[in-house]
Amino acid sequence: MTAMRSARPFTAEDLCQFGRRFGIRYRFPSASVTRSMQPEAVVAGDVTEFELRPDMRLTDSCLEVLHRYESDSLRPSPLFLVMVLEGQVGVRLGDRHALLNPGSAMTARLGERTRLHAIQAPGQRLRTLNLSLGPVALSSLAKESPALAPRLGGETPLMHTWQLPPYLLTAAQSNLEVERQDPRHSLLIEGLSLQLLAHGLPATSPADRSLNPCERQRLETVREVLHDTPEHPHSLAELAKLAAMSPSTLRDKFRRAYGSSVFGYLQECRLSKARSYLAEGYSVQQTAHLCGYRHATNFATAFRRRFGHPPSSRL
Repeated sequence: MTAMRSARPFTAEDLCQFGRRFGIRYRFPSASVTRSMQPEAVVAGDVTEFELRPDMRLTDSCLEVLHRYESDSLRPSPLFLVMVLEGQVGVRLGDRHALLNPGSAMTARLGERTRLHAIQAPGQRLRTLNLSLGPVALSSLAKESPALAPRLGGETPLMHTWQLPPYLLTAAQSNLEVERQDPRHSLLIEGLSLQLLAHGLPATSPADRSLNPCERQRLETVREVLHDTPEHPHSLAELAKLAAMSPSTLRDKFRRAYGSSVFGYLQECRLSKARSYLAEGYSVQQTAHLCGYRHATNFATAFRRRFGHPPSSRL
C-alpha cells in the first residue's frame, strides 16, 4: 500500500487539475477564485491517498471550505463510496437528492450517461473518506467472495445512502490517526476500507429499492421538512399526511430512499445542528432546547452515543 499526502491551499486551478486526473468538472460561483490576478484559495487543508491494492484507492480529505464549489462526474465509475466524518455535502444523481451529514455515507455506481452532482458549502471543516474501486479490484473481490459478486458488479446506476455504524465511525477516526511509520498502519487502513465496503453494499438489489418519481418527490418533501425544521416535534402521522402515504408505507419507503429511518434522519439533523450551536458558544441546555429536545439529559445521551463524547466537551 502506498500513500501520498498534500497539505496546502488549493486554488480553482489546483482543483481543476485534480478533476482532469479523475474525470471531475468543478464549478466556482465566486468570481474572485478564478478571475483575479492572484486567485484566492477555494479550500485549504490536507489530502491523503492510499493505494490499497490494484484499482482500489482510499482518499482521506480534511479541508476548510473557503468558497462554495460544485462538481460533476464525467466518467463512468464501477463503484465508489463517500463517507462524511465532519461537515456536509449535498449530492444529486438524476432525481435523487441527499444531504450527507457527519456519520452518513453514500455508495454509487455511475454509467456513461449518469452524472453525480455535489455541492460543498463554504465556512465549514469538511472531512470525508472516498473509497473507489475499479474493474480489477471488483473482479478480485468477487472471486474472494462469490456471494457478493452480484452486488459488486452491475451496469445499473446506483445511489445508496446509509449510516456508518457508531463503532465504525470511531474506528475510522482512530485508525486514520495512526502514524504511517507504524507497522500496523497498512493493515488498519485496508481493514477499515473493507469494512466500509461491506457496510456500504446495499442489502437488496437496486430493482428492489426502486421508487417512482412521484413517490420520490413526496418523500423529498418530507426529508426537506425534517432537515429545515429539526426542532419541531414532528409526528409520524403528520409526516405521513404530508407524503400522502400511510405511516407504515412512509416508514418503509423513506428508509428505501435515504437509507435511514424517518426519526433516525431527524435525529441526525438535530445533532448536526447541535454541533453548530455548541461551536457558536451556546450552552448544552440552550442547544438541547433549540434542537427540539425536551430534556438536556436526553440530548446529552444522544450526542454522546452519536459522536463518542459529551456535548460539554465542545464548549
